[in-house]
Amino acid sequence: MSLLKKIIPAVLMLSLPLFSHATSIEKLQNSSATDQQKSKQAQVNINQLDAQKIALVEQVKSVQAEAQSLTIYNQYLSRLLADQGTEKTSLETQISSVTETRQGIVPLMMTMLEDLETFINLDSPFLMTERHERLIQLKNMMNKSDVSDAEKYRRILTAYHIEAEYGSKMGQYQAGLSLDGVERTVNYFYLGRIVFVAVALDSKSVWMWDRSKAQWLSIDASYARDINKAIRIAQKTDIPALLKLPLLSKANQ
Repeated sequence: MSLLKKIIPAVLMLSLPLFSHATSIEKLQNSSATDQQKSKQAQVNINQLDAQKIALVEQVKSVQAEAQSLTIYNQYLSRLLADQGTEKTSLETQISSVTETRQGIVPLMMTMLEDLETFINLDSPFLMTERHERLIQLKNMMNKSDVSDAEKYRRILTAYHIEAEYGSKMGQYQAGLSLDGVERTVNYFYLGRIVFVAVALDSKSVWMWDRSKAQWLSIDASYARDINKAIRIAQKTDIPALLKLPLLSKANQ
């Protein structure tokens, strides 16, 4: 019994170092695991910091690029504003010039219409209805606000062009002729401004316009044949030919 008492304490004493060693190993393992966990967490934190740094660097680059773009755009706006200032000055000058031109062109157009009316009244009275209607339309046009000055001027020039063309055209038409209180229907023929005659429908009477006296004069009926042929040529129902026609100058003799 005494021996057993001696052995048990000895065994207990031998086991104490083993238990203590096992405890140390466990502590070391726990400490290592903790260190590993801390290391992983530290790496995660480092990675997060790197990501934040990269994001911050990219943000800085983006801001710098935007700032550069804004600088370039501001420079562009500065040049644009300067050019607009120049353009504004130019437009103001042009507007002033247009206003002055308009103030001058309106009286000019009125004078042109007056001169056109005087010319028509002094000219041989062929196509007078048509020519006076054109003149009336032009006068009415001048009072219309929906027609631009440029268009008014163009139409007046067109009227002048038409009047000028009469000087080289041949034409005919049928209309009334009032002479000595008698109204009759006749055929008119004109060749530029050198011939203007009228022939009765029965070809028995022929008249010629006397420009100096501003009246119709009766002339030899022998002209009727050539005048009727000239009318057919003007109508394009006969071929051109040499004709004997009374010139306006003959009426002045």
